[in-house]
Amino acid sequence: MKVYALRGLIQFSDEKSIEKLISTFKITLAKREQTTPYNYQEYELLKRKNALPFLVEKYNYPSIKELLQQVNEQYDRMPAAFKGHFTIDEAGNFVHLRTPVESSKMIRAFFDENKI
Repeated sequence: MKVYALRGLIQFSDEKSIEKLISTFKITLAKREQTTPYNYQEYELLKRKNALPFLVEKYNYPSIKELLQQVNEQYDRMPAAFKGHFTIDEAGNFVHLRTPVESSKMIRAFFDENKI
């Protein structure tokens, strides 16, 4: 799901319609945690200041608050090696929190330590 699409849709839809969409997305997101447990990029995109937090602040819909809470909880459950590599600022600009080399080393070390 594209957050920008949700941002556009929410302007022209009522809360009940958005609630149905969010409900489906929450199920998909829960499944994603099981099938792609280290998908840190998706969580970072959803958590960025101009994404779900923006929608919570602007519309204050309970369903969006719950979705953001779910995103944060799933993100928190990820290993530290997948957190804090980048963020997106309010203008939508990509901001490195670590160098790509540092990020790559952390992720590689995680998988080396957790070989099955």
